[in-house]
Amino acid sequence: SQSLRVKEVPTEAWNNPPYQHGTQVTYRCRPGYIKYGRILFECDDGEWKQRRPLTECRNKPCGHPGDTEFGSFQLTSGNEFVFGARVEYRCNDGYQMLSQKNYRECLADGWSNDIPHCEVAKCLPVKAPENGRIVMTGAFELNQEYSFGQVVEFECNKKYRLVGSKEIHCSSDGRWDSDVPQCQDIICNVPAIPHGFVRNSKSSYKESEQLQFGCEEGYTFGERADALCTESGWHPTPYCTEILCSPPRVPNGNFRPQEDSYREGATITIDCNPGYHLRTLSGKNTARCTSRGWVPAPDCVGK
Repeated sequence: SQSLRVKEVPTEAWNNPPYQHGTQVTYRCRPGYIKYGRILFECDDGEWKQRRPLTECRNKPCGHPGDTEFGSFQLTSGNEFVFGARVEYRCNDGYQMLSQKNYRECLADGWSNDIPHCEVAKCLPVKAPENGRIVMTGAFELNQEYSFGQVVEFECNKKYRLVGSKEIHCSSDGRWDSDVPQCQDIICNVPAIPHGFVRNSKSSYKESEQLQFGCEEGYTFGERADALCTESGWHPTPYCTEILCSPPRVPNGNFRPQEDSYREGATITIDCNPGYHLRTLSGKNTARCTSRGWVPAPDCVGK
């Protein structure tokens, strides 16, 4: 409650009301409040009346709360930097609050606690994966903390491949954005080859080992009949493709039946123009689609 400082009447007299006409009292403000001028009341015909100039107790100002480097603040209680106000601080992206309190309050004797402090976010040290190593992107030392924005890159030793992210980034909350990758043996599993089969198959193959494969009848290997186990898998990719012959070009003749393509084993009949015959010793005027193309070559030559 408000405490009174009596000027005109001895203090002990206040314990014996009522008070006489003309008695004057002055007020002082509670802690945290301030007055500009004097607050004076006088007993006037049985009623307390405030004398001019009229003034009152107002919230005591604390001044500016102070800026923090790498951060900002906002008023969360009150509209001015006066008694009862509260400001809360936050750090910029990539920075962390070091202080236990992220706020300041305007108290009767000024702002509470120190200005909160922000420092760049730190990520914990990382270790190289087994059978691998860290590729430094700067002049970093091992077992050191990393700052926001720094990157750590990884490599695997020979005969091993990287599983996971090749590089990890120290994020704004002081955490790595990915886990440390692993280095695993380079192993290729037995591939599934539609219309094909692996010769002398093993359960798995290590880097640089080779497999041989074959294709079903009517199919042939795509690029080659073997493949090499590499860090990125089988090279070239083993696959079988259907054996197809394109319609032949027969100068000085024609053929039947005419199709867009012909499967292996399909036969066509060659009709040479008058004065020409099929270049073959078989005596037949047919050609067969094989993995090597048309046999015999459908070629009409002059008699």
